[in-house]
Amino acid sequence: MESRPREESPRPPPAVKRRRVAIACDSCRLRKSRCDSTRPQCSSCIELGFECVYRPPATATNIIVQKDYLQSLESRVHQLEDSLSTVKDDLNRLSSRVSQGGGSDTISSELDQHARQITPLRDLAGTEDSVDAMGTITLADEEDSGFFGPSSNVAFTRHLCRAIGSCATLNGAPTGLLADTPAYDGGFVSASRPPSPPGPIDSLRFDQRGKDIFKLPPPSETLSLIKQYFTNTGLLFPYIHPPTFLQTYEEMVRDNFKRVRRTWLGLLNIILAMVTITASPYDAPANTRVTDSDVFYQRSLGLCRDEILRGTTLEVVQYLLLMGQYLQGTQKSVQAWTVHGLAVKAALQLGLHSKDASRAFSRLDKETRLRTWFGCVLLDRTLSMTFGRPAAIPNSYVKLDLPAGDTLVDASTVVDDQTSSLSLSLYNATITLYNQIAKAIDLLYGQNVGCDPPASVSEIIAHVFSLEQDLFSWERSLPDSVRLINLDQMQDLRNTITSDFDFVALRFRIILTLRYSNFRVLLHRPVLVRFLDSCGRLQSDPQQLQLLQQLGLNSIQISMDSTMLIIDLIHDIVHRTHYQHKLLGAWWFSLYYTFNAALVILGILIICREGGMAAQFVGAVADKIRVYPFRAAVALSKLDSGNRMVNRCRVYLERLISTSGLYSIEELSSGISSDSSLGFPFPPPADLDISPLGVEFGEFMLDGNLFASINPPAA
Repeated sequence: MESRPREESPRPPPAVKRRRVAIACDSCRLRKSRCDSTRPQCSSCIELGFECVYRPPATATNIIVQKDYLQSLESRVHQLEDSLSTVKDDLNRLSSRVSQGGGSDTISSELDQHARQITPLRDLAGTEDSVDAMGTITLADEEDSGFFGPSSNVAFTRHLCRAIGSCATLNGAPTGLLADTPAYDGGFVSASRPPSPPGPIDSLRFDQRGKDIFKLPPPSETLSLIKQYFTNTGLLFPYIHPPTFLQTYEEMVRDNFKRVRRTWLGLLNIILAMVTITASPYDAPANTRVTDSDVFYQRSLGLCRDEILRGTTLEVVQYLLLMGQYLQGTQKSVQAWTVHGLAVKAALQLGLHSKDASRAFSRLDKETRLRTWFGCVLLDRTLSMTFGRPAAIPNSYVKLDLPAGDTLVDASTVVDDQTSSLSLSLYNATITLYNQIAKAIDLLYGQNVGCDPPASVSEIIAHVFSLEQDLFSWERSLPDSVRLINLDQMQDLRNTITSDFDFVALRFRIILTLRYSNFRVLLHRPVLVRFLDSCGRLQSDPQQLQLLQQLGLNSIQISMDSTMLIIDLIHDIVHRTHYQHKLLGAWWFSLYYTFNAALVILGILIICREGGMAAQFVGAVADKIRVYPFRAAVALSKLDSGNRMVNRCRVYLERLISTSGLYSIEELSSGISSDSSLGFPFPPPADLDISPLGVEFGEFMLDGNLFASINPPAA
């Protein structure tokens, strides 16, 4: 008999695995009820109307503290215990010797020896830079200097001081202003700051000083600072898209910081740092702004220190680019140069320089990548010019078309469309101008490599003439909205400002005029250097001297006109109201332009005094420009309140004026002009250590024993 197949009963559905939650709320834990751990209120508390509070148990604190951090704390405690034990043993030993009649000299000697053993060696370089926001990283012994090549102020100041020293020596006055130094363009500037104290080991959430790197100001204050950035620095360098950035911030606040990228948060913090450091001196003194901005800078560094080495995104490039600009203002020149190098390498890795690499992106992404690439180009040109170093981005790499106006890209709730269009016009005009700066550095400064032999006078004049033609074409191509401006036009337009747009338009024209005038000074400076070398008896070829005197007067005239315009514009603006003081860009650019212009004026005056030009030209020039070094010093005294860098440059300029031999005692004491408040020589403030100057000021001035040599001790 066949057995009937056994009917299989249907299988029950598999049980749903219960989702485990990390922490239950207090109400569910007390009621021993299941909690779904929904934030900010779980479903049970919502149904029952209870207050939903999540209080982590005591064991949860181990989750947010790294094991390495705890081990480092234990290690430090053991070190302290060992040190205290050693001190205790030494004191017991000394006490026993005293009781046995040991001499006081022996005890003092042993105490001094012990102190030397436990005092840290301040000559050793720390692994981290200090946070004073005005110094630079301390380098080890074999790397304790930075090279500043032909286009830097270090190189020009060497020629200037050599001419002063040589002229003084020929007149029988003792001097040590590099009169015997071989003629070469550029040089090394030593690091002068003591090493930084080591900080504790980083944790996931805290920076080197134990500050919470995820902390931000209140949302209303943060949003206000973001908008200030996009109406100031963000207009001058428009490579961050305002609507996208603001949308990300609003989502972050709405989601209670749950899904925010560390790199974006780092970018936000460096934006807040830039807003703070570029604030008007009327809003807060410099030391306060530096301290406040450094808080944001350190947070951004703590957030992105690993991210910038691990992977590359457009956000990382923007972060590095903005950090490089910020470090310019805080005078961390070593770090600014290094961070910029990282930005350029990351940009090349992403293919921002390539049209083909951007084809797959959306229209908005393409334009953002393009503007970020040109931001890298502009910073590269700026650092190459000021530091006198080879460019990281040669002109042959810059082949993309200029950014174009796009309603999708330029639509913003922060500024109107007219202002966005004006911002782009300024950006493009600056890009084309700075490409010419790179060309001038290639042709006139040997690419800042410092290997080529000096060019002949005829070669220099030919290159200058060719570049002047290009510059003339650039000026003619400018749209009316960003046309260059002179002092009279600025004063007239300033009195007719009726809207915020009028103010922004005038500000952009002033900034572009300062950039243009500074470039013209750089363009004609090689001719001025040849004149100075002839005054210092370093240019001995009669034919070259004759050619220089025949063809070089036009360059001297252009340099003179450009420097006077720079000093007049900045001098006039800094003596105005708080509102009109904002017509200038970031203070460190105004400092560089003014200081550089004053050095060139002093060089021209030295040439006039030493007969390096025709007599009929000398009289008209000397009387016209004689007051301008004093006007520059007065402008610097008004540029920023309590700014250490500005003060040091001003004192350096005042000392250089007073020791140049160009002015009488009466002229120095009265300041020549109506600026009678400027008396010379000015004693430096007590907190200013002027010499050695240090590598952080290398793009401004010469390091070394300048002030020791021009201020001999009294007999």
